[in-house]
Amino acid sequence: MNIKEKNIVLFARVFLFVIYLVGVIGISVPSLRPVYVDITPVSLLISALLVLAFHETWNWKAAAVFLFIALAGWLIEVIGVQTGNIFGHYNYGDTLGWQLAGVPLIIGVNWFVLIYATWSVAGTLTVRPVLRILLAAVMMVLFDVIMEPVAVELDMWKWKGEGIPLENYGAWFGISVVFASLIQLSRIRVSNPVAGYLLLYMVLFFGLLNFSL
Repeated sequence: MNIKEKNIVLFARVFLFVIYLVGVIGISVPSLRPVYVDITPVSLLISALLVLAFHETWNWKAAAVFLFIALAGWLIEVIGVQTGNIFGHYNYGDTLGWQLAGVPLIIGVNWFVLIYATWSVAGTLTVRPVLRILLAAVMMVLFDVIMEPVAVELDMWKWKGEGIPLENYGAWFGISVVFASLIQLSRIRVSNPVAGYLLLYMVLFFGLLNFSL
């Protein structure tokens, strides 16, 4: 990258950092919380757009696979909400915005962003396809462990019954393996200077809110 490109990447990283830092502060202050909770879908959409903007190798196959992951992620959630047979019995609140069939539309985008980011990070740690797939799936599950308490507290979704069912984490692992395998089998080159930082900021966002809510 030349100096101009490096500056653009730096700006994007700092911009995302500010978004998530301000989010932590705003949600941690009770009087400000409703406003910052309401803009959660906007923050997720901005994150997704920045990730897509810095994807380095675009072609029809990459576009089709990414769109499929987003749509499939949303559809799996619809089945999960309607049947309770995938993740456990749960339902979505109003925090994540517009819904269709009981599932926020942004959820599909979130599945894409997370699997893309974990796949990107896993690629910096190993080049072996099977290990990369498993590592990405493990990171997805660990992220969900950190996210769940905050998501419930902010009315992103609610579980029926006490606690979070173990099948939820098993579903996250299995679905993540499938999505990561799809990227691998499609031979899509994922090299993104922003994705890893976004994942870090999202982990810190939910991690810090676990202590402040």
